[in-house]
Amino acid sequence: MKSVIRLVLIIFLCSIPRFALATLNIYTEEWAPISFSVDGKPDGLAVQVVQEIQKRLNNHEPIRVVPWARGWKIMTEQPNTVLFTMTRTPERERMFSMIGPVAVGTTNFYALKNSQLNINSIEDAKQAKAIGVYRSSVEEQLLLERGFSNIAPSSTPLLSAKQLMKQRIDLWCNANLTAPSILAEAGASIDDVKSLYTISANHLYIAFSKGTPSEEIDKWKEALISIKADGTFAQIYHRWLPNDAPPMETERIGL
Repeated sequence: MKSVIRLVLIIFLCSIPRFALATLNIYTEEWAPISFSVDGKPDGLAVQVVQEIQKRLNNHEPIRVVPWARGWKIMTEQPNTVLFTMTRTPERERMFSMIGPVAVGTTNFYALKNSQLNINSIEDAKQAKAIGVYRSSVEEQLLLERGFSNIAPSSTPLLSAKQLMKQRIDLWCNANLTAPSILAEAGASIDDVKSLYTISANHLYIAFSKGTPSEEIDKWKEALISIKADGTFAQIYHRWLPNDAPPMETERIGL
């Protein structure tokens, strides 16, 4: 009798589509206005995009706001994990599946307005005493790949911004999309700093860890396409970045 029950259970489980068995663990970070938390609840441009995708897919999994380093560790160790937003790089394309973009900007070196530093190339930036950067972020990875030894990692972008304003670091490496809100939280303004050099374009995606069912990722992609097609995405984008043009193409890249 037990063997019969076991056989029936196996047949039942095998009959369920693989994507129906997946419970996604969804993470983002404190990186306003793209993603952040207010009274323990997630908000921001990318958060609202993901929430709209979830609504259309009838997905009710919570979005957890965690430090980027923690989210990255989970992404590299566990299947069925979503982390957003993630800057597209060749290395990350080999590690994860990604859909998007959900935002596009640039990664820059910022200095105080009265700084005498002149940065005309990546090599020039290596002469600075210290460059503030968010630990485990794409900015840190980019600088390490280029041989920088003068990096001062911090646990949050806000801490790096505060260090810049207090002249504890010479440069701050950060995305243009989030620099104004981070500086405002630090009690400063984007007018208090200047961008000395643009390192790269910054295309931001929703990422899925290795082992996440491909069918589930495709469902998210199709939902994102529909959000962009019916105008919902543009409305969300302009709510947070009123002066920027939203990226209207959608692609799946990576694994």
